[in-house]
Amino acid sequence: MSENPIYRRASYGPSSPEVGKRGASTRRRIIEVSLDLFAEQGFFGTSVDAIAKAADISRATLYQYFPGKDEIFLELLDECGRALFRVARRIGPLGPTEVGFDNLNWWLGEWSWVFEKYSTMFVQWTVVAASESAVQPEINRFVATYNERVSKRLEESNLAGIEPRVAAMAMTALVHRVNLFIHTDRAYGRETQSIVDALSVFLQLFLFPETPASVLHSLKLRTVGVGAISLPDRPSTEGLSLADRTEGLTKRASNTVRALVAAGAEQFRAKGYHRTSVDDIVEAAGFARGTFYKYFSEKQDLLTTLCIESADRALDLAHGLRELDLTDPGDTAPSEWLKAFIEYTEHYSGSIEAWTERTADSELVHGLGAYAQASIDISLLKVLAPYPRTYPFDPILSALILRALITRLPQAAQEMEEPLTPDETIDLILTAIRRGFFTSVED
Repeated sequence: MSENPIYRRASYGPSSPEVGKRGASTRRRIIEVSLDLFAEQGFFGTSVDAIAKAADISRATLYQYFPGKDEIFLELLDECGRALFRVARRIGPLGPTEVGFDNLNWWLGEWSWVFEKYSTMFVQWTVVAASESAVQPEINRFVATYNERVSKRLEESNLAGIEPRVAAMAMTALVHRVNLFIHTDRAYGRETQSIVDALSVFLQLFLFPETPASVLHSLKLRTVGVGAISLPDRPSTEGLSLADRTEGLTKRASNTVRALVAAGAEQFRAKGYHRTSVDDIVEAAGFARGTFYKYFSEKQDLLTTLCIESADRALDLAHGLRELDLTDPGDTAPSEWLKAFIEYTEHYSGSIEAWTERTADSELVHGLGAYAQASIDISLLKVLAPYPRTYPFDPILSALILRALITRLPQAAQEMEEPLTPDETIDLILTAIRRGFFTSVED
């Protein structure tokens, strides 16, 4: 990471006479090879030296165009951001009408097209935004500006029951996360257009629950409506769980192992798995480096233990979810479950990211993640599917949308200029669930 402040050198733009055609070509090549490397190795796994080598230039030449890889990332972010803003500027009037529904469906389709074109950047955007980095504030500023534009469109649409700024945050957070599922193979094979259509129905009812069924039937939506989610086999983890590692140890040694695991969870959460070092973990835990290697062979070994814990907790939450009635506003059980789920995702965010973004070179970690994710998704499907509906509905796609809602919205709510309180966030999620999935739609 560059330690220089992030800025763009005006004199080195592609049209600058100081650079000329050859310089503009070099600059573009740097950007293009960086995008390829970010896709292959991730933003944090890509070095300036690797970029220079791939661009067939010296490190010194690269620094003539960019102070570091942060600035290259921001150049790419600016490029895909401009594409998103072009889409936002063209959003037509929204509302509980055929025109409003068609405009929403169009916006979601265009968003997916932009995501497809810049999928590498959007995937890395998620990883970078979740970690402490010099680029993170720039991402947050972009999202805030984009949400402000969407909020203005919602203000013009006579939105009721939800603040436009909050609704805009929820919309963009969901759209980004659902598209991320598509491009990281977490959408159970559903095609993009059918997912766009399912998300259109959900958001239309979330924003305008008074929408009549005829409006929801006005478009030729590609919703499948059937299917099931299979639970993969849980990988063998014999000898790798926290209980296994502490079995037979003294109380002091057991506490040391637990402290190292807790420190690992916190460091992975704050910095991301890839950027966290063993030194970071032992410093946070207050132990010497040698103590770490007495109990763990490497950083990934500790990650595996965390992932076992996380998968077990996900299974517990999945079982609890099946007992909930999400349609009853007077029932406090859904709020308590959401509170527990948000605490779970916050505590294990680093290990969850490692398996969802595949930043760990471990099939065991990925297998545990697939098992945990499917456990939650099956339960989401169970609570959504039985409710009768008079409009196009795909239970599996709705489970994906609900997964995006409960995993992304709590974080997005905290990234707002005026963050929501935990209780406000939970209320928003429940409002979105009840309006978007359980509204009784009539003509």
